Amino acid sequence: MSSSETLDGDSIVAILSASVLIGASSPKYPNLRILDLIRKYSDYILANNYTIKAEDLTKYFGTPPPDAPLLIAALGGEESMAAFLTAVIQVEDIIPHPTSPDIVLPLFIALTAMTSIAVGLRIYSRHLVAGGVKAPDWFTVAGYLMTIAWGVVAILHSRATGHYQAYWDKTWHSLRESYLTYLTLTAFYPWVMMMIKFSLLLFYYEVTPSRYFAVRWAIYGTTFIVVGNTIASFFVTLFSCQPVNYWDHLLYDPCKANLKTALIVFGVIYIVTDVLIWVLPMPLVFQLKLKTRERVLAIITFGIGLVACVASGFRVDAIIKYQNYSSQSSSSLMIDAWTIIELNLALICGCAPAIRALVMYYAPKILDSVATSNLLTKSASDDNQAVENDKSDDGAGEVADESEKPDPQAEVKPA
Repeated sequence: MSSSETLDGDSIVAILSASVLIGASSPKYPNLRILDLIRKYSDYILANNYTIKAEDLTKYFGTPPPDAPLLIAALGGEESMAAFLTAVIQVEDIIPHPTSPDIVLPLFIALTAMTSIAVGLRIYSRHLVAGGVKAPDWFTVAGYLMTIAWGVVAILHSRATGHYQAYWDKTWHSLRESYLTYLTLTAFYPWVMMMIKFSLLLFYYEVTPSRYFAVRWAIYGTTFIVVGNTIASFFVTLFSCQPVNYWDHLLYDPCKANLKTALIVFGVIYIVTDVLIWVLPMPLVFQLKLKTRERVLAIITFGIGLVACVASGFRVDAIIKYQNYSSQSSSSLMIDAWTIIELNLALICGCAPAIRALVMYYAPKILDSVATSNLLTKSASDDNQAVENDKSDDGAGEVADESEKPDPQAEVKPA
């Protein structure tokens, strides 16, 4: 077949779907690349006059007897299954082999380093400026540790995914591990996000005077939405497929709910809560007696949280594109990447007010130190200049005195 030919999108999706079913239904070959496994099926079919029976699947590929008829039915019947699997091998030369993006580990290292600095500065600031570490800070530390844990699992997911992203380039063992780690990430994510949002909401509650009852009720309402969204997201993720290890029961149509749609809805709700959390402190900023410059700085400090909103939007976009396999991609690593960005930016933005307080605490001292240093430098420079001027004057006087002294060797002549 000509190398210039390409498979259309429907054909790629059909081969992806068949690869998952063949891999899941061939327990004798869990560590064989699925495309090579399909070749084994094709060789068997060709050797047996284009026929394959349920008992053959059990005998030669280890398919459980109850699953064998279901596999044949899922692939359109015995004749269609035989024709399709042999056709896959015939077009093997033009089957694409897209690679997975190598992005999770570098992102994790870079953003964890930045977040560690931000959280460390927050804790130091609270200890130095605010009189000690309080409940919101402990929620931040908990969110930070949970974010690191999430990132570690994402790295495991990246390794399970491997170099190639298409299902036919994986083994069933690696594909199964990828399903497990991704389910873990998806179920764990809402709890990490809730912890980070709790740290901000509790901080706002502590700094909001009781007379601002509307703001406090808004904090209660936002907290209720966050908790409800977290619990719903966790249970929908965990039980949208029954049993939970749905990858071992793919022939039984275990996933009744549309998890992709649910994750998009939950993601949008989190974006709404991000906006609410950004808006909550604004009434305080505008009602406090602040100079214009200080008010603008306060708005900017709290407004940094909009950066996390943008990252959340990109994460939802990644879910739309990569949650389910398609002819364009069968890798969910971009969802992992945007989630790492979102969680770390949320932590960094949450630390911004404390870091600003630390800067304001040290700024006068630094400015005084710089001013004192400049004054001492100028004074020393003036003293040095004065000494140089004195030396210059002394030198000129000595020359003048020397020129006026009589020469002792000179002959004195009588007048």
